Amino acid sequence: MRSILFVSAFLTLAIACNKDKLETTPSLKLKSISSSTVPVGGTLIVQFDFTDKEGDISDTIFVKKVRTNQIVVPTLRDSFVLQVPAFPDRSRGIIELQLTYQNHLVSAVNPPSSGGTPPNLHDDTLIFKFALRDKAKHISDTVTTGPIVIVR
Repeated sequence: MRSILFVSAFLTLAIACNKDKLETTPSLKLKSISSSTVPVGGTLIVQFDFTDKEGDISDTIFVKKVRTNQIVVPTLRDSFVLQVPAFPDRSRGIIELQLTYQNHLVSAVNPPSSGGTPPNLHDDTLIFKFALRDKAKHISDTVTTGPIVIVR
């Protein structure tokens, strides 16, 4: 009985220690979003926690916008890349992105001018997807936000 308890404790400790080991492929986890509604001309600030064994994440974040409005219209800049700000190589840290209204947030080319409230049908309702690439070209899992309304 005592040996079974010892083996169980050893296995639990070994598994717990493995969870703290960093991977070669970067890991990205959503930490915070500044708002679920962005006014005209506003900025959306998104923060992520990252880990990377080599600490070489200073490369690229891929961003995909998915417009979820019921009325389907042509969109622009559905996918784009952002450079990760340069900082000393670290295996853990925080990445903050500032997505500006005109450059990153507006989606519909010509949003419908009619519609009821709530929701106002001409606002863009978007879900963002993010993936991080390190200098060795390893790509993290995709992080997805909930719906974010961009007022038009």
